[in-house]
Amino acid sequence: MSERQANEGPIDLCHKVLRFSTGIILAAFVLIIIVTTISTDNWVLLVGKGLYYLIVLQAFVSLATWYYRTRLEKAHTLPEEN
Repeated sequence: MSERQANEGPIDLCHKVLRFSTGIILAAFVLIIIVTTISTDNWVLLVGKGLYYLIVLQAFVSLATWYYRTRLEKAHTLPEEN
């Protein structure tokens, strides 16, 4: 197994985590819109805050995953052969 193939596993995992985080963020935004459209009760404030913090958490997870992936790609870039 080459070094490049060994790195495809962690990089693929990073891509999956980024896609999953993006999906969670988009779903949370849609839920915030739906919930605030349905009602203005106190439970909406609680749910909205929870979804907001979920979005913030996922943004940090995405940022950390992106940083790790770019470092992994940089560290394992093979020099071009002439």
